[in-house]
Amino acid sequence: MNRSDLMLMALSGILLCILPSAAAFTLDIFGNANMDDTINADDIAYLQGIINGTNKETELADANYDGKIDQLDVSQIEEIIRGVEKNLTIIQYIKPSSAPEIARTPVKVPLPIESIAALSGTYGPEMLCVLGDADKIVAVTDTAANRGEIREMIKDKPGVGATFEWDMEKVLQIKPDVVLGYASYDYSEQRKILDASGITLIQMNFNRPEVYAGEARNLGWLLGKKDRVEELIDFEDKHLNLIEERVKGLTNAEKPRVYAESYKDLQYSAGSTSITAAIKPCGGINIFEELKGSNNEIDPEQVITDNPQVILKMTSHNDMSNSGFDAVNTTQMAAKVLDIVNRTGWNNIDAVKDGRVCIITSDAASIHPSIFNSYVAKWLHPDLFKDMDPLEIHKEWQQKFLGIEFKGVYAYPLQEES
Repeated sequence: MNRSDLMLMALSGILLCILPSAAAFTLDIFGNANMDDTINADDIAYLQGIINGTNKETELADANYDGKIDQLDVSQIEEIIRGVEKNLTIIQYIKPSSAPEIARTPVKVPLPIESIAALSGTYGPEMLCVLGDADKIVAVTDTAANRGEIREMIKDKPGVGATFEWDMEKVLQIKPDVVLGYASYDYSEQRKILDASGITLIQMNFNRPEVYAGEARNLGWLLGKKDRVEELIDFEDKHLNLIEERVKGLTNAEKPRVYAESYKDLQYSAGSTSITAAIKPCGGINIFEELKGSNNEIDPEQVITDNPQVILKMTSHNDMSNSGFDAVNTTQMAAKVLDIVNRTGWNNIDAVKDGRVCIITSDAASIHPSIFNSYVAKWLHPDLFKDMDPLEIHKEWQQKFLGIEFKGVYAYPLQEES
């Protein structure tokens, strides 16, 4: 090896310390000083460079989140690597419906976590069940046990109010280590009460594809379930990437016009429900794309004028008892489709004439948007996804991650029924 080669190798080693790593994703946990996809000895080297003045300070360098970067942060990273850290500070992706964009909000979480009030509807409890931590759940919302998929795992957990209206007195009596709530709601008042009692509030959304991997990874690190979380993320990526790859080359002329109706009749919510969020990534054109906000009242005559080629209706196990895991047949879903078909003047809409009026429950989305989008993609492009079976994808997920046998009706009509 000549002198030039040795100098190049030395320079490469220096650059590794100087430059943050260009990883496929950034692990949003403080201590990830070089902003790559994990926390390891490379972060200690990079952090030492910050302390010595040779490396640029990064967002996640303050490992112990005390407002300054020093040798105590090196000690924190060393503890994280050994798995003996007493706390982790993670980034939350908080976006109440009124907020224009996601706010990256840190929260320091004491470890280990032994008890969790899982109050983010059914999604929080389901994620904990998937991770094998149902035993850590000490409270849920009053209606969480309505979800058939996880009913047996949480049936003995006390209810402490609604998803957005917690019974704080009950929560404080139970005194969990942490409360897990949605990131799409402003819990600032509840946070003050919890903080005063030494209870940490963590806000996460497991139903949004754009933050799913980050939320899941952060929770996996907090609970020591990193490998399980990567299995979940791999499943999502596999199926969402397949859909993305197949629709990315479609022209607008090849994309069907879609009317997506929310839970209530003739109501549309922009981006706040899985049904509207799925249209574009599944290769459709949203006829009400310009509408913003939630619960927009829709003029039925406007739908006739816009003449969608596909109509998608959203429901849930709370709105339609014979849907989701507990459904015994398609009767109630079929009746709702017929109700839509029979709306005055809608017989002239292409979607109605072609039998492309479909209904799907939010339980098909839950903490696995890939399943929901698989159903929608199949409806929008049956020929393009001829080889894809959303039902089999759904069955695989429930068996692999919840250990249950698939049952019920989540979407109607399925392709073979249409």
